[in-house]
Amino acid sequence: MHIVYICREYPPSLRGGGIASYLKIVAEGFATRGHKVTVVTANDDTSVEKRETVNGVSVIRLAGGDFCIPKAESKSVFIHKFRFMYRFHSYRRRVLAEVKRLDKIDIIEVAEFGAEALYLKEISIPVVYRLHTPALFDHNNQAIQSVSLGNFPYYYGGLKEIELLRKNARFITSCSSSLKQWAVKYCSLNSESIKVIYNPVQSDFLKSYESERTDCTPKPYVFFAGTICDWKGVEDLICACKVLNDNGFEIPLFMAGKTGEYAKKLKIKYSACTWLHFLGKIDQEELKGYYRNATVVCFPSWWENMPMVCIEAMSMGAIVIGSDSGGMEEIIEDGVSGFLMSPKQPDRWADKIKEISELSPQQRKEISLNAHKRVATTFSLDSILGSTESYYNYCVSTNNKN
Repeated sequence: MHIVYICREYPPSLRGGGIASYLKIVAEGFATRGHKVTVVTANDDTSVEKRETVNGVSVIRLAGGDFCIPKAESKSVFIHKFRFMYRFHSYRRRVLAEVKRLDKIDIIEVAEFGAEALYLKEISIPVVYRLHTPALFDHNNQAIQSVSLGNFPYYYGGLKEIELLRKNARFITSCSSSLKQWAVKYCSLNSESIKVIYNPVQSDFLKSYESERTDCTPKPYVFFAGTICDWKGVEDLICACKVLNDNGFEIPLFMAGKTGEYAKKLKIKYSACTWLHFLGKIDQEELKGYYRNATVVCFPSWWENMPMVCIEAMSMGAIVIGSDSGGMEEIIEDGVSGFLMSPKQPDRWADKIKEISELSPQQRKEISLNAHKRVATTFSLDSILGSTESYYNYCVSTNNKN
């Protein structure tokens, strides 16, 4: 089978996030299974097109993207910030042109984020729309955002994402039941048309647990991984740890992930908190170490789809507190393989962090093992690839009948 993935981010990239991580795992997984896999993505330097084969995957990094990364394009000027306006359609036509040049495609999977399927209705190949989280999802109230000065740069594209789902999407997968329910409600989609297929964990994380974790003795720190932004509950977690430290329960907080202006403001606001450490982006081996040794790993997001970091942390046997708003409720069995808490309640999170830090070694060992087993059973790469492959075959068969 020739599988083509279309997504505006694919590692390595300065724009890569959870979608990129999912895509790399799945693309390379299918290549290992003997399928021909092509990824059509955008190059960070929008003036350059690049083609390469990495771990069996043919990666086409198109020029002409509708974004601007100053670190990738040193000659960027202010007007380039408005590429979302004058390159939106031209880049998506470029995607279509590239797809038409590829040989004997059996199926295409395209992320709904970015509306890059805008012109794919012109082809007869079955297209699977993968729900990751639309751009206009309001993490504060779980509705659709209203237009504002803050979201103006991506609002048009966000509307196109939803329009494509409503009008063009015949085959749809969602990374969580929670996101599926949102799409049914706010995008007016038929529930029966959406297949829930979870995000997989990299096999390397599961193997690392088996080979490296010899005990469950934690080091005294709280750990967070993810983009440093408001809706990830970053400041809520800082406030929770401040409550603990101010009341004599000394515990450092380490936060790893992509930073920006929001992180800079937090550093200034909490500059007196010597227990707070922003690590920036760290490599995978260092990340595993933090997961493995933390007293507790916290993901206090206001809402999440199916966060890779939560799955990764649990695969390493970390004791996780996750938000009960969104997909983490589908990952964590509360009190068994981790803990679920309502977001935006720093005082309650502080109490739970202290409670977990006082668990006996035997209690920690049991929860740690349950977390690893939960991921190994439900989110293993082989399991997810099997479900995805079955769905692809269904899409191809259904498309051929019409």
